[in-house]
Amino acid sequence: MGIRRLVVSIASLLAVACGGAVPVEPSAPRPLPKLDVPTQIVGPRGDGSAKELMEKGERAILAQKWREAADAFETLLAAEPNGPRTEDALYGLATAYEGLELREKAKATYDDLIKRFPESTRTRAALLREAQLTAYLEDWTALGQVGEALLARKDADDVDRMTGLGARGLSKIQAGDDVGASRDVQNGLDLVEGLKYGMTGRLPTPAAQLRFALGEIRRVRSERIAFLPVTDDFLAKINARASGLMAAQSAYADAIRSVDMHWAAMSGYRIGEMYRSLHKDLMTIPPQNAKGDKDKQLFFGMMHLRYRVLLEKGIEMLKRTLTISEAGQDSSTWIKRAEKAKAEMELAVEEEKTQMKKFPFTEEELQKALDLLEKKATSKPAR
Repeated sequence: MGIRRLVVSIASLLAVACGGAVPVEPSAPRPLPKLDVPTQIVGPRGDGSAKELMEKGERAILAQKWREAADAFETLLAAEPNGPRTEDALYGLATAYEGLELREKAKATYDDLIKRFPESTRTRAALLREAQLTAYLEDWTALGQVGEALLARKDADDVDRMTGLGARGLSKIQAGDDVGASRDVQNGLDLVEGLKYGMTGRLPTPAAQLRFALGEIRRVRSERIAFLPVTDDFLAKINARASGLMAAQSAYADAIRSVDMHWAAMSGYRIGEMYRSLHKDLMTIPPQNAKGDKDKQLFFGMMHLRYRVLLEKGIEMLKRTLTISEAGQDSSTWIKRAEKAKAEMELAVEEEKTQMKKFPFTEEELQKALDLLEKKATSKPAR
């Protein structure tokens, strides 16, 4: 009986194995896990993912490897001109261009950032940098526009307002509006004084720009005083012109203390040019009541001997400017102008001395005559 049951059980198992099993549905294939593989960007001067290029550019900026930074940001922006990193990449690229002294390209890149991301905090920083670049490039109209944009921002702080007022004021004085310029510059200087900004040590750039602008206002007003035609108030005009020169020089001298060598170079050049301009205007005065060639020569000799000191002061100021620039390794256009002006003024002094050697009297005799005239002038009431 047991054997029979065992046979039946085995037969049943065989029947199931031979086709009696219930069909089973095949299981669906499991989805493969997603792999987040960053897109690789390949450019003529760099390659990597967007993140890698951004990080590479930022590291290069910190290390002041400007060309390497520019290559990374250019590659990223070429591949993703409207990507999530565009704003930061534009700012980094403009900074790299500044480091490479490609100022026109830097300004254009800051412009692009400002137009595309007007409310960004990056734009606020870009406006501050663009103010410096625009002044360097002497685009005075654009400088006024940058100043307006800075002053219009709701997030502008006092330093931003100093920069904006200085930029707008400098633009106005270059356009001939000394009244409007004076208002902006004085408001900016009030902020500087209230915050005691840069009162010790070297002058921060916003304060230096304001002091330079003040010097420009005073210079323009001084040089409006003309000596021709010669009238009874001639001596008063000379005194007013000289006073204006000294006031402008005082403002420029403050700007020379700037941390930015460009403002120092601009200021030093302006001082030297003011002395040359005053000398030139004085030398245009014709001899009064000259009866012959000897009288004309005497007048020429006295004028040149008396006012040669203006050229000498100008030359000395330009020498100092060039010395400062060499220490700061400044190679701006203002330095080239200073070098040219210094050479021209030195030549003018030599030409004067050569001309006076042809006269029938010596410089020593002329100096005695001048001393005698001054003694007479101080011994009686001035008319």
